[in-house]
Amino acid sequence: QQRLTDFQHRLAGVKTCFDLTERDLEAAAECPHCSFRPAAEPAAPPAAKVLANLDDELDALLADWTAALLANLDDPTIKDQLELLRPDQRSMVRAFVTSQTLPEELGQDFIAALRDALSGLTKVTVTTTELRAALRSAGSPATIDDIKDRFAAYVDQQARGHDPSKVRIVLEE
Repeated sequence: QQRLTDFQHRLAGVKTCFDLTERDLEAAAECPHCSFRPAAEPAAPPAAKVLANLDDELDALLADWTAALLANLDDPTIKDQLELLRPDQRSMVRAFVTSQTLPEELGQDFIAALRDALSGLTKVTVTTTELRAALRSAGSPATIDDIKDRFAAYVDQQARGHDPSKVRIVLEE
């Protein structure tokens, strides 16, 4: 993050004026729109060179971040947790790992998939036998509200002690 902040500061340090034209520069040594005077500035490399260096640095930053993400996703613990993602999230993350390249457009769905994959998900296994027993715990027949309450109580019991946003319930026979 610090590297990105430093990059942003250096990029912001490049003087720009979107209204300045070549004709303006031919007419006067000062920008009529923002009053920028190149002669009054300390000696610095040409803006084209600064921008080229910043572009190279941004490419290196992207490569480093991509490598770090791939290394984290290669961790055995994280690999196991990929199975706990929703199918659409899992396919996005697997496509990234396979291609070793970030998508051209980093959409919110892809970012959420990475966040979930790296967040430390908790697998809670529920068997159909246990679930059936929990739903029948107070007898049958039951009202819709009774079944909903029993199901909610059972899920809460299974997830107790874990962050609910990180729990993924897996049904097994």
